Amino acid sequence: MIGYCGIDCANCRAYKGTVSGDMALLEQAAGSFWSGAYSAKDWVCLGCKPADQPFLAKFCAGCKIRSCAIGRGLASCAACSDFEGCTQLHEFIKGESEALVRTMTLLRARFLDRGREAFA
Repeated sequence: MIGYCGIDCANCRAYKGTVSGDMALLEQAAGSFWSGAYSAKDWVCLGCKPADQPFLAKFCAGCKIRSCAIGRGLASCAACSDFEGCTQLHEFIKGESEALVRTMTLLRARFLDRGREAFA
């Protein structure tokens, strides 16, 4: 599952820990993200989609990128008319892995080639 920002939720420790019931993975997520500001139970998460996901990590529930995409009715930030100029998204993906940058580049290229129906 690819989040609005391009993160592969299925590779996230919080998601993996939640779906497998592995508390150690949730504790790793809690300790490695945001300097341990959230407890392991705050990282219980089934990914940021759908928009009304009831089991969402506490940090992700307040994600401005997610909120923006939902507010604009987008399946992905790659489908946004403001994609190229979105400093919030680009600052975020710049701080993440090279794989995330590639994912968003591919999604954006697909959107530009096929248009909105590619994200329906």
